[in-house]
Amino acid sequence: MENKTGKYFKYAIGEIVLVVIGILIAVQINSWVNRTKLQKDNEVFLKKMVLELELNKKRMRTLVYGDSTNTKNVRYISLERAIKNGDSILDMTYRGLHSDDLSFIFNNRIGAGGAYLNIHNSIYEELINTGKLYTLGSDTLIMAIKKYYKRCDREDLYNKINTGQMNAGFTLIENSYRKLLLDFERDSINFNIKSYPWYFDKTSENYQNLQIALDKIIGGQSANRYKINEIYKYSDSLIEIIQSELKNKYD
Repeated sequence: MENKTGKYFKYAIGEIVLVVIGILIAVQINSWVNRTKLQKDNEVFLKKMVLELELNKKRMRTLVYGDSTNTKNVRYISLERAIKNGDSILDMTYRGLHSDDLSFIFNNRIGAGGAYLNIHNSIYEELINTGKLYTLGSDTLIMAIKKYYKRCDREDLYNKINTGQMNAGFTLIENSYRKLLLDFERDSINFNIKSYPWYFDKTSENYQNLQIALDKIIGGQSANRYKINEIYKYSDSLIEIIQSELKNKYD
């Protein structure tokens, strides 16, 4: 009986050990499966984020330099071109506007740079909403991603403020300069610059308001251009960090 009891206990202990080992193996396998799935998910998220950042770069370049594929709609010009045009017209006002300047004024618009940035951030929003951002990769990567989108939010706010300054400039010349452009555009045959005496009078209110307005518009446009170019550089920098993470962990 003692021998049978001893054998039973040994058998029971053996069974318990086998069960424990089985559980440990199952836990390890499950942990491995979860880690593998997490790594695959993270790789997909990072690659999608790179694509979004490339879209942001493209958007920023389009805002500053225009859409090279859009050759039909000449009413919309690049921010870079608008700044140069506005600066040229402002220089003209300080040496005195002449009838000969009308050709340049009519053919070189100054209205651009007021578009919203429309940053692509759907992947970031998904990561934040699901809590997956904090398991995405290294602390350096996570910090860089958070910093990037925080900067984008800040630059978007500044863009709206700068655009408000530009709009204030356009409002200032609503009934003078912009009316002159509208009249020429709608009825160029009967257009006569002599109907706008302020155009030749540097001391007139409309003339001086034009100079102030151009300064406001150029100032807002230049500030927006700087912010947009910064976002382009931020995007490029984050892409490099993500690609480095992908290369080190997933290649």
